[in-house]
Amino acid sequence: MREEMRRAKVFLSFCLISGSVFGEASDHLLTLKSEFPYGLLGDDYGILTKSDLAINACHFKPKPYPPEPLIDPYEYWQCFESRSISLNCDSSGIRDDHEGIMGLVVVKTYKNQAKHEYIERRPWPIGECKNFLKDLRLLLTGTSHACISGSFIENETGKTGGKISSWLFERLKTSKGCEGRSCHFTEKIKQEYCSDLKS
Repeated sequence: MREEMRRAKVFLSFCLISGSVFGEASDHLLTLKSEFPYGLLGDDYGILTKSDLAINACHFKPKPYPPEPLIDPYEYWQCFESRSISLNCDSSGIRDDHEGIMGLVVVKTYKNQAKHEYIERRPWPIGECKNFLKDLRLLLTGTSHACISGSFIENETGKTGGKISSWLFERLKTSKGCEGRSCHFTEKIKQEYCSDLKS
């Protein structure tokens, strides 16, 4: 009888702790989605803050996904399992007269049987591109999920019939930090782009 009581107490404690943690995570997500209803597609796994979504909302007018017209500068956040993300400096050996061989940052991932390709808007000198990918790999190492912010380009059907979504890459964030354009909601960003936004 005592053993059954002990097990019941342990189980009850576990349920209370789990409920509390789930409630906090649920409240966090509810807060983000109520203040920025279009900025986050899916769950953020506790990675994003209101400031992360505020940056996107003050650069361009928020729109529901998918935006109309399809190509729109507003950036959406999506989160993926870190292990599903691959990184590449796509280069066909194209040279710039001043900067040498150039490469595009390409971040690929899969979610719900759909492929997502995030492509940097401009090519980088290949050395800088590779160094940036090293920084991204450090952010991904040892994390379960990563969130990527980008502007939607298009959906298309691949050769095998699967869905492929193309995005312009802006930044990647994990529980360890952020890399990319406008990672921090600085006072300068607030003054230049969204002085009327409450953060």
